[in-house]
Amino acid sequence: MKRLIVLFGCVFLLFGSCQEPGRNKSGAGVIIKGGGEFPQFLAGRWKGDKHGWEFVFEPDGTISSVVISLGGVESRPNQTTRVQGRKGEPGIFEAGDFEVYYDSEYRELSVNIKIKRVYIDMGSIVEGTCEYFIIGDISEDEKIWQSDVFTLLDLVVLAPDPNRTTGEPELKEIGDLRSDFSEGAERVIFTKVENSGNNK
Repeated sequence: MKRLIVLFGCVFLLFGSCQEPGRNKSGAGVIIKGGGEFPQFLAGRWKGDKHGWEFVFEPDGTISSVVISLGGVESRPNQTTRVQGRKGEPGIFEAGDFEVYYDSEYRELSVNIKIKRVYIDMGSIVEGTCEYFIIGDISEDEKIWQSDVFTLLDLVVLAPDPNRTTGEPELKEIGDLRSDFSEGAERVIFTKVENSGNNK
């Protein structure tokens, strides 16, 4: 647990104090502690056992896509995904940086996923930001990633103002969905999809 706390703090200092010469050649937010290349057995698709979680790691260690638990939406780094809400209204998931850190000594993989803006109809309109920090060990057979998912939510829930009787409907805040990393983690077990990536 102590090592988890140290690594957690290290990653969230923008990887700054933990960077080593082994930073991935792509320069795309991938750091390999101790140097070397991103392990090829990690490249490919990893599916979680809860909430639709899914990652696709490229051979250089970058994340090309992720399906997050909020809305089950597939997102790509620094791209905006357009979605339809429950009532068909347009919505967006605007992704930020996706960062990857691998410690080869302990076979520990961690990622940081930032969603800069969420706007989606989930029965009521949900708007705001979310961020995820996922950390865990890779099994000896290289097929299981037992991870803890820490979640940071800063979302408001909006609904049409019932007091507005004329003109365009005006949205009013009726609640919020907020959490931070200190509230603990949820265990999610990821399994490598057979024949994905370079592990054929």
